[in-house]
Amino acid sequence: MRIFGIALAALTLSGCAGWGFDSNVSPEGIKEYYKGDGVTLYTKAELEGVNYVTLGSVEGEACQVEAQEAPPKVADARAHIRRRAADMGANGLILDSCIRFDDMPGCIEQVLCTGQAITVNKP
Repeated sequence: MRIFGIALAALTLSGCAGWGFDSNVSPEGIKEYYKGDGVTLYTKAELEGVNYVTLGSVEGEACQVEAQEAPPKVADARAHIRRRAADMGANGLILDSCIRFDDMPGCIEQVLCTGQAITVNKP
């Protein structure tokens, strides 16, 4: 009886051996998504007395293209602006505002965040 149980378990497990897992997430896509993690959000008050350089203005957006999609999230627009700041070589971001718009060209609803990409000289 014991040998039958072992044989049955081996047969069951071997049936799954040919199965694979396909994903649309590539290692490059993961790096792209998380590269904004190195960009810290700052308020102007937090930067008083801190040595930093402004690299330029930056924007990030989240857009609802189709009616059946979920409305855009501010968190997605903030993640996008942080990735754009990272592309500029920034390690910090002064977030000016995030505004929600309706009926924009190409978007049913859009969240647009604006700010300044900065490099903070850390001691």
